Amino acid sequence: MDSVKEAISAIFRGKVVADFLRKTGRVLQATEVYKECLIIIHSQVLVIDISLANSMFCAIYLAIICAYDYIKDYTNTENYLKELLLYLDSHDTAKKGWLHLKLAEILRVQSKFMEAWNFYESAINIMKTIGDTHGQGVCYIKLGKMFQSLNQYDKAREYQEKALAITIEIGDRYGEATNYGNLGTLFQSLGHYDKAREYQEKALAIKIEIGDRDGEAKSYGNLGTLFQSLGHYDKAREYQEKALAITIEIGDRDGEATSYGNLGTLFQSRGHYDKAREYQEKSLAIKIEIGDRDGEAASYGNLGTLFRSLGHYDKAREYQEKGLAIRIEIGDRDGEAASYGNLGTLFQSLGHYDKAREYQEKSLAIRIEIGDRDGEAKSYGNLGALFQSLGHYDKAREYQEKALAIRIEIGDRYGEARSYGNLGTLFQSLGHYDKAREYQEKALAITIEIGDRDGEATSYGNLGTFFFCLGQHSEAEECIKKALCIKKKIGEKRGEANSYRNLTGLFLSLGMYAEADKYLNKAMAVREGIGDRSGEAADYRHLGLISCKRGEYDKALEYFKKAFGIYMKIGEREGLLASYSDLGFCFQSQSKYDMAEKYLNQALLLSRDIGHNLNEFQCLCHLSVLKASQCHLEEATLHLFQAIQKFDTLRGFLKENDQFQISFLEKHGSFPYKFLSWLLSSTGKSQDALYVEELTRARGLADLMAARYSVQEQISSDPQSWCGIQGIITKEAECACLYISVGQNDVRFWIIKAMGAIQFLEKRNQAILPEQNCEDRSLDDTELTSLPYDKRSVRRDYDAKDFKTSLDLCYKIIIAPVASLLKQPEIIIVPDSCLYQVPFAALADEGGKYLSDSCRIRMIPSLTTLKLVQDSPPDYHSQTGALIVGDPVVGTVIYMGRCRNMPPLPCARKEAEMIGGILGVRPLIGDSATKHSVLQAISSVSLIHIAAHGDAERGEIALSPMHPTLLPPFPKEEGYLLTMADISKTQLRAKLVVLSCCHSARGQIRTEGVIGLARAFLGAGARSVLAARWALDDTATEQFMTCFYKHLFRGESVSESLHKARKWMRNNGFDKVSQWAPFMIMGDNVKFDFGNWPVPSVP
Repeated sequence: MDSVKEAISAIFRGKVVADFLRKTGRVLQATEVYKECLIIIHSQVLVIDISLANSMFCAIYLAIICAYDYIKDYTNTENYLKELLLYLDSHDTAKKGWLHLKLAEILRVQSKFMEAWNFYESAINIMKTIGDTHGQGVCYIKLGKMFQSLNQYDKAREYQEKALAITIEIGDRYGEATNYGNLGTLFQSLGHYDKAREYQEKALAIKIEIGDRDGEAKSYGNLGTLFQSLGHYDKAREYQEKALAITIEIGDRDGEATSYGNLGTLFQSRGHYDKAREYQEKSLAIKIEIGDRDGEAASYGNLGTLFRSLGHYDKAREYQEKGLAIRIEIGDRDGEAASYGNLGTLFQSLGHYDKAREYQEKSLAIRIEIGDRDGEAKSYGNLGALFQSLGHYDKAREYQEKALAIRIEIGDRYGEARSYGNLGTLFQSLGHYDKAREYQEKALAITIEIGDRDGEATSYGNLGTFFFCLGQHSEAEECIKKALCIKKKIGEKRGEANSYRNLTGLFLSLGMYAEADKYLNKAMAVREGIGDRSGEAADYRHLGLISCKRGEYDKALEYFKKAFGIYMKIGEREGLLASYSDLGFCFQSQSKYDMAEKYLNQALLLSRDIGHNLNEFQCLCHLSVLKASQCHLEEATLHLFQAIQKFDTLRGFLKENDQFQISFLEKHGSFPYKFLSWLLSSTGKSQDALYVEELTRARGLADLMAARYSVQEQISSDPQSWCGIQGIITKEAECACLYISVGQNDVRFWIIKAMGAIQFLEKRNQAILPEQNCEDRSLDDTELTSLPYDKRSVRRDYDAKDFKTSLDLCYKIIIAPVASLLKQPEIIIVPDSCLYQVPFAALADEGGKYLSDSCRIRMIPSLTTLKLVQDSPPDYHSQTGALIVGDPVVGTVIYMGRCRNMPPLPCARKEAEMIGGILGVRPLIGDSATKHSVLQAISSVSLIHIAAHGDAERGEIALSPMHPTLLPPFPKEEGYLLTMADISKTQLRAKLVVLSCCHSARGQIRTEGVIGLARAFLGAGARSVLAARWALDDTATEQFMTCFYKHLFRGESVSESLHKARKWMRNNGFDKVSQWAPFMIMGDNVKFDFGNWPVPSVP
């Protein structure tokens, strides 16, 4: 140029044009014009006034820095900032302080944290030197944000609170609001949602007060994001729409794009995918228009995730790769890691597992490199999910545990809950059920604590699936319905659909097909349009299962193939495993055995490959039936042996949880044992069949007893351990054992004699005994509470004629086939679970002679439990002392959620006083029979007698509350009910427990046996239990107990005493079966030496 004046004019004109271009979104064109201005300045630098040149130079550099910063080109922004700092005069301290702060920010967003920290500290020192308190506050804010991004929350909070203190001190309301917002975001990251909401609302209030519309929009957006995290989607939408409205009103295009993106994410989380796409595309368009490269990359990532959810994988990949390219270009390492993670998840959905792993590991490497602990945890979690889908459970566990450890370390409660949930699901797949429940319950507790409603629903759903797997259907239904309620309330469509489908599976397994159909239709209606391919496949599976149950096999096959096709396409291996099993079962039902075997073998191989123990067990069971259908009995037997060994492995994962073991056996274990036992006996291996039967009989009870007596488990699924079972009976004097197994079409008997010989018989089956219903001391009779006690003793709800017919039928089925083989003075009966309520003593032949006329009778849950008692340490059981409990004063209490008045039992009091008189023991009666008093005495005595209200189904005895009251609040259950759980925690040393409560020998009839009070006392260490099968006639019971205890007091065995008491009852006017036959002995044939008892102290 010819003159300095022209040069200056050109520079000013160029800057005006460039500023216009920058402000109208043409940022790159603006930077080119700014650079032309710099060329002019450099060419004229020697002739222009130095001061003016410096001023112009700084102005242009700052404009270029703003331009590159606006489009998130961090590399160029950093370079120009560093050049400007080198150029600045050393005296321009204030400007240097702010430039140091800006450079620190640019370094931070590039994840160059150590270098950023140095420049933050330098900026703070400069601000302190020049006395710029406001500048110090800004530096503290930025440092707090950096430490928050590094998950160093304590440090982050320290700096944010310093900044807040400064803004309050200098009266900077704008800065104060900003700090409240930052602290709110920090508390949200920590899962402290109440605190987060408090601070965000403080920020909003100030911004409204000072008229900061831009800040008000940001606060609404922050609150919207917070409410979304809590699952409060309607509230979240309200706040995000408020933010959007303000940004449009004030012309904030960047803020408008952010609001569209937030709303898009919100709609996606609720399954409203069309709306989500509309908003994400609006956000992307604005980001491109204003040249926000970082925002553009984020929008591409959001759209990519959305398209993956919709199953549009090509589109998803295209958008994720666009986002990745931009992030690499602008040097956004954190965003680059996020893009790699998103692509990894996408490739996993496509079944491209090698590619998925490659991208997840790239993401992890960057997270570690830049020190992003939160991101590192996410990457570990993603890798864990990948390895789980591949069936590499050990690797999956390793990575999920790494994710959990980091989240605990950095205080991320939200992420911690997610990690516990992921690990719980993993442990369930492995069959580690105790661990699975522990982790799911930890996840649930955290989600409730932090107010994460969506996470809470997910945890309930996971627990529901867990309980369903174990066969605990009522608990499963409760949890799934809780999950459904929350998912519906918060509008989370995918979770709602999954909850309906889980209920479908539950009711399907219970045989309630109409209910299953209803819930499946609801699931499909909700899922329509949300693009959930995995859920769609699962729905087809369940349609197929329902069709199978209805015998519509062609229709079922069509549905199963649809599910199979989807699982193949999306690469979901656990879904494929289920589909192989479904197809195999369906072909088997159609007698297409070759096709069935093909699919079942594929299922078996895949279950072994991925380590899914439960599915492997189920495949072996299906294959055994298939082979038996083809008359390949040896192959069927081999599969069943493998199945029961696998079941033992799974059962071992339940550890000491008795209830889980019972439910698990009931749901999964009954069939293979019964079928194997039948196969063995039908092929002439009756003794092996007996061992297999023994594996299911009272197995959980045997575990409890073995632990109580500190001995090894007596029997396992390994046939090599099967020896010596007949030796158990040789220790019992003058007796024979009748072992009964009831199948669908036959009854099988094993008769084991005292010399060890085993005889086997098999007879065709007929209908078994219907239940008798009488009530008296039962807690479950609501009607009886209104009857006077003198009438309750004679009330009966069964027809005597029908009852006798049932007994005659039972004799014909159970006793007649083996009567000629039972000539010993005592018979020990091991009944199948359905026979526990049969009064064997009252079974009579055609001539009217009762079985108990010719022999003593006692029952044992299994031969193993008898052996455990026989082998218990000689000094384990107490030889002296008695606890007699009668007629506890219960009064008005809370029972099963409502007020209940339990009437007195005067005959039970009289009974206790009578027994106390015989034994020379003062009983606990009335209000002295408290739960506390009973538990205090129960562990040290040799004989326990309880005459009280009892509930066989729930396994409970009602005792006196510690603090009875006539006015609310009434005592709750834990204050007066003696439960099976309470009993199991005691260290019983009793040789005999007498339960004079209605139906005390009854309970839930399960594969394990009767789950009730008698079993609980045996499991707690009692050697023998005398219990009632049905309601007690008070007068008859008093007479019975008088006779029984007189014989017992004379030193006769419990079996002999019971035998003689029955005989005396029949000969002395109590000849009805209901009067003389309610009691049964379960366990050992104990006797007492009352002559050696010390004089008892008064309880």
